[in-house]
Amino acid sequence: MDRMRRNKVEHERQTHQVLQNTPLDLIETGKSLKVQAERPHLVSLGSGRLSTAITLLPLLEGRTTLGSDRTDIPLQGPGIAAQHCYIENQAGNITLYPCGNQCSVDGLPVTKPYRLTQGCMLCFGQSAFFRFNHPEEAQRMKSMLPAGSLRVNTVKPLPSGKNTNKQTNKTHKFPIKFRSSTV
Repeated sequence: MDRMRRNKVEHERQTHQVLQNTPLDLIETGKSLKVQAERPHLVSLGSGRLSTAITLLPLLEGRTTLGSDRTDIPLQGPGIAAQHCYIENQAGNITLYPCGNQCSVDGLPVTKPYRLTQGCMLCFGQSAFFRFNHPEEAQRMKSMLPAGSLRVNTVKPLPSGKNTNKQTNKTHKFPIKFRSSTV
C-alpha cells in the first residue's frame, strides 16, 4: 500500500513537471476555443464515445514510451501490447519505433523506425488514434506557401452590411489546473 502511494505521488510529480514544461495558449476565436502548444505533441482522437476531454500528450526531448503497462503514455484497446512502441524526440526530429507491434501512419503499416511529420495520423493497435502536431515544423511549412494561400477567416459580411460572425482572436496563457487521474 505504501509503495502504491509513493508511485502515485511520483506520477503526480512527473505529470506536474510535464505540464509546467508544456506551455499552452488558449485562443478565443468567436464561438470556439483553440488550444495551441509550442512543442511537439500527440492529440488523442478519442478515448471512447463517452470521453469529453481534449488530451494533448507532449513529446519531450528523449524517449516517450506507449503501451498498456507502465509507460509514459498509457494505451488501451484491442491489439495494444504492454510495451507497444516508443517515440523519440532528438532535437525536434520525432521518430516512431514500432517495436514489432501494430502501428500505422496515415493508414499505412509501419514496421521500421519512421520519422513523423506535422499533421500525420497515427493508429496504435486497432483503435488508439492520434494526430501528431509539430508546431515549429507547421510554421516552417506555412512560411513556404505562397502569400494568400492560407485563408484563416472566410466569413463574408451579410448583405445588410452587418457581420454577426465577428472574428476576434484573443490569446490567453492557459491556467493549468492540475488534477491527478487514475488511468
